Amino acid sequence: MQPEPGTLAQGRGETLTVTIAEETYYLGRDDIHALLFYGQSIPLTRIEEDGISSNGAVFITTVIDGHITVHASGRAILIVTRAGYFTIPFTSFQQVARGDAVSAPLFPTMPDFAGGLA
Repeated sequence: MQPEPGTLAQGRGETLTVTIAEETYYLGRDDIHALLFYGQSIPLTRIEEDGISSNGAVFITTVIDGHITVHASGRAILIVTRAGYFTIPFTSFQQVARGDAVSAPLFPTMPDFAGGLA
């Protein structure tokens, strides 16, 4: 059996996590709302720890590695990262966002078929 290329899962609070190629990205409640209800593209962000200073403070940087958008057909969510293009059915994304499902797999997509992205 092949491992999944990525996973959408529930995070802490009202967040979702997207795990692709050993990288974990976070989607906040406001971003999820903008994506599902208004069809706006949202940034795909990850948190990177830069180090610890001499007084014990931890330096954290938020990095935008891609974006998520609704496919033109309205039936899928497209995820674009440095690792490639992925898709998840719109209903599966909704189920995880509502809490009806714990997680859902992502499917790799070729750029030519990703809603006109080339």
